[in-house]
Amino acid sequence: MNIKAEVFSKYLEEKKIEAFQVEEIADDAQHTVVYRSHVVVEGQQLPTLVLLDDSVFSMIRVQISPQARTEENELAVLRLISEQNMKFKPFKLYFDQSGALILDVCLLTPGTEEENFAQLGDEIYGMFDVLIKFLEENYRGWMKEIW
Repeated sequence: MNIKAEVFSKYLEEKKIEAFQVEEIADDAQHTVVYRSHVVVEGQQLPTLVLLDDSVFSMIRVQISPQARTEENELAVLRLISEQNMKFKPFKLYFDQSGALILDVCLLTPGTEEENFAQLGDEIYGMFDVLIKFLEENYRGWMKEIW
């Protein structure tokens, strides 16, 4: 397990947070560890990942809607997502190969020693607060455009 994942796992244990399933990616050059959970927005459970590895970055990824981009709505949803990406600095919205709408948050988390990551858990959870507020403000409008 990489050092960031070790620190985050300790944080979760200390805070008694049991919302994540942890998976170490075998034979991964960056020693990626995936924390799987979900956030609830408008009554929907949105699959959520925290991705921690040996790079200087950490990611939070949320699947907002599976199969959100279709032939019928493609132009409208691409415009919508482009507008959102221009407005909101911390978030990157995109469609994966299957057409699912994904939101990524990239956190700069440099360091190689445990003391470099003393605030990592608070930083991730602070970003979750911002991310959930953003989703609550925008989710309904996105779904109207998608469906």
